[in-house]
Amino acid sequence: MELKLLFGVVTSILGSLVGKMIIPHQAPPAMVNEPIKQPMIVERKVSRSELRIPSFVVRIPPEHFAGISEPSNSISNARKSAIDDVIRQILGSIGTQYDHKYFDRVSGNTRNIQRVIDDSLSGTAHGMVFDVERNIVKSSWLIDGSEKFVYFVLVYYPGKKIQEMRRLSKGAKVIASAISYRNGHVRLKISEINGVAVTMSSADVKVLRRNRFAKAITLFFWRVPKNTEQNYSVHLDPVIVCGNSKTVEMLLERFQKNFDNFLLGAELKTVIVLKGCDEIGRPISLDVAF
Repeated sequence: MELKLLFGVVTSILGSLVGKMIIPHQAPPAMVNEPIKQPMIVERKVSRSELRIPSFVVRIPPEHFAGISEPSNSISNARKSAIDDVIRQILGSIGTQYDHKYFDRVSGNTRNIQRVIDDSLSGTAHGMVFDVERNIVKSSWLIDGSEKFVYFVLVYYPGKKIQEMRRLSKGAKVIASAISYRNGHVRLKISEINGVAVTMSSADVKVLRRNRFAKAITLFFWRVPKNTEQNYSVHLDPVIVCGNSKTVEMLLERFQKNFDNFLLGAELKTVIVLKGCDEIGRPISLDVAF
């Protein structure tokens, strides 16, 4: 029994030695550290020459305006933006009103002094600008580095045209007064002083009557309104004034004082509203009272 046990132990030891001699030792797999590949980013700088800025924008000819658009998603929006840029420049040439504000305040104490200064300058331009698109002489466009459209236009707008726009921007100034009123006929003098043509073609007539004796007559006889108003329109042959004066005659016979007016102690006030338009179609309305 003991011999069998001893034989088994010896056999086990010999088997282990023989196995190590036959099967080679395998090392654990080595860890490979490779850098993670990042996506390639290519930066492309667009040079001035590649943008192909047109020469008429760099060197603007006399009596011309060059417009540059904001980068836009479509070529139509870019073109409109360039034209708007020209319109802003022309409006500035017609006349701009500037507003300057300066604010300076010191606060605190001798150890901690705080000073706040606010200096701002703003400008406002008002006026009329016509025929910008009609006077485009050159145009060009490109796609910038952000894949947006940029448009360039060159517009011919001479000083004579700017003077014309300045005149129209001022608008017409019309003055009217009653020269005479007799037997229902009224003569009006219409004047225009800004040099903008005005055509007067119609008139609304309003006659206001205030009955001074209305209270007494209503108390003892019959009810009489204190105030009455009558309105109607009159057609006029076109009257054109531009830096001059003209006389207009109108017939108002139906509103002459009669016996009833004297009985009621009526006071009449006539208001004539002249209507027309200026040379570019802006409506004109003018009141004349007598």
